Amino acid sequence: MLLAEVFGLFAVKSVFGKSPVVVLRTEDGRILPIYIGIAEALSIYYALQGDIPPRPMTHDLMVDVIGKLNAKVEKIVIDDLIDNTFYARLVLKQDDKTIEVDARPSDSIAIALRLSCPIFVEEEVMDEAGNDELPPEFMDFSESFGF
Repeated sequence: MLLAEVFGLFAVKSVFGKSPVVVLRTEDGRILPIYIGIAEALSIYYALQGDIPPRPMTHDLMVDVIGKLNAKVEKIVIDDLIDNTFYARLVLKQDDKTIEVDARPSDSIAIALRLSCPIFVEEEVMDEAGNDELPPEFMDFSESFGF
């Protein structure tokens, strides 16, 4: 597994207009673009900006629920790529139990940013979908969506 960080949030033109893309950078310098939904992109954007909404968004709610269950998110792992769909899991610790929860990478990243927990990517995923540099068609997310 490779440790990763959120490199940035971008937009690319698509047949639907503009699509948000979160980009991770692994410890070996490769980047991993993951196309995500606008709601998840906004949640990630707010977390990267350090903005706290007046009412909890879904990912804030999840963080609160996990805490109230006396659990802690130890890490998230982007662990598979099947038919162009990324898979991830939240790895939780509750008392002496480890609990793994299937999750979308975008939701996992939004939660990880709120909790400052580590993000990992399986090396096989990076070998299949990672790049050495950011594609030139990637545009700034906040400018593209008017923030």
